[in-house]
Amino acid sequence: MKSIPTFCRVCEPSCALIAQIANGKVTRLQPDKAHPVSKGFACHKGINYLAIHQDPDRLDQPLARQGSRRPGEGQWQPRDWDSVVTDIGATLSQIHEQYGPDAIGGYIGNPSAFNALGSQAIGDFFMAMGSRRIFNSGTQDCANKFAAGEAVFGTSTLHPVPDIENTDCLLMFGENPKVSHMSFISIADPMAKIRTACQRGARVFYINPRQIESASPKTGEVIQILPDTDLYLMAALLHEIDRLGRFDESVIREHGTRIEALRAFIAPYCADTVASVAGLSADTIRDLADTFSGAERASVHMSTGVNMG
Repeated sequence: MKSIPTFCRVCEPSCALIAQIANGKVTRLQPDKAHPVSKGFACHKGINYLAIHQDPDRLDQPLARQGSRRPGEGQWQPRDWDSVVTDIGATLSQIHEQYGPDAIGGYIGNPSAFNALGSQAIGDFFMAMGSRRIFNSGTQDCANKFAAGEAVFGTSTLHPVPDIENTDCLLMFGENPKVSHMSFISIADPMAKIRTACQRGARVFYINPRQIESASPKTGEVIQILPDTDLYLMAALLHEIDRLGRFDESVIREHGTRIEALRAFIAPYCADTVASVAGLSADTIRDLADTFSGAERASVHMSTGVNMG
């Protein structure tokens, strides 16, 4: 038995793993307790990845369809890599010449996105062809964050993340970190950080349509709203925070623009108006606005549930 350090490529934290090798095959994946960042934590996704690697249906060689292309018809036949690469290259060249570079699109999934060489090579590949039709898992579930980063900070690659270790109040919209382990934030064990924050007195609220697994007396509470009403609740929270006089005018003067346009947008969305829309009481909305804006250090984060809405 031989142990080889490796890491999980499913999401951002890239948790460290130890692969146990016997007779040239990986027999087990387990957390790397000696790693200075993940410190022996790895979630079910990484630890159980062998189930995918060893799945008998896993595609490990090129297949070409012969005969009818109708669903359920035709036969898939194995091919060797050299001939397939040659055929694909010829077909791409023909499409490129006949229809232009944007007729060729690409999709990048999570394991490829966290492959240090592959992620760069894929982008260079499509840039060399001149295609602008590149999509990935982020295009589906977090395009709003890229657009917001571009609008607010001038670059789609800059995304604020919550300082869980120092916050006094944390709002999480559409996020279930016990299952997803959060996104756009590289914490190996976010629930441990949230639990520690609650132990020192921080308030944690999960804004979610259901009672999620993350919530508990030790890790925060759910504010259960009706599905896809997050925007209305956010507008109501801003409305009530402004009504409390807690917009920091000095910060706005130095860093803000179009604040009056924001105030005009949120003007109709008081707690009483939004309550029936979001499925909450007006007092709950007002209390949440008071707690969040009254905290010395507050933070907010959102994930797939809101990103895709």
